[in-house]
Amino acid sequence: MDKRYATLTASEQNQLRRELMERLAATPELPIPQVIRDIRNTLRFTIPEYAKICSVSARTLQDIERGVSSPTLDTVDKLLRPMGMRAGAVLAVQPGKSTA
Repeated sequence: MDKRYATLTASEQNQLRRELMERLAATPELPIPQVIRDIRNTLRFTIPEYAKICSVSARTLQDIERGVSSPTLDTVDKLLRPMGMRAGAVLAVQPGKSTA
């Protein structure tokens, strides 16, 4: 856990996770780097800690979050796994929304 934060109770952790899932569900158009960063920050992990949990290098995670490199689908799945998520696709145009 990132030492900059106070330790949370299990119920506080679950509440943060629920709020994150609601935010992500409400904004499916978020770019992958932003989603990964939001997950890591919500779970209160440093880049090295989260990279180790996800079995990717810290440099890879850092480059993805900064938008310097594009991750493979396999890497995205590894980075989403701690939240019980996986990579998917959404419609570019949502029903009832215009493209203009």
